[in-house]
Amino acid sequence: MIDAEPHAGALVAACAKEVSSHIFAYARDAGLDPPSFLLSVSAVLASSALAAQPEEQLPVASRHLQDALQLVHCLRGGESAANA
Repeated sequence: MIDAEPHAGALVAACAKEVSSHIFAYARDAGLDPPSFLLSVSAVLASSALAAQPEEQLPVASRHLQDALQLVHCLRGGESAANA
């Protein structure tokens, strides 16, 4: 891991937390379900991020998104197993 990666990861986490709170506020103000609205916005952002990638980087970018989704799925699976 290069020196900048831990800082970048912390910055991404902080940004995501702040943006999520704004998205939830927009949803509540509009009378929408906040988690569903966050999912919709996230899907559009993920699609936009992939569309912005150079063609040669698209497979790596796509895999990065898939890995992130798999991580969430695995974490939730672990929570379900722990609660059983």
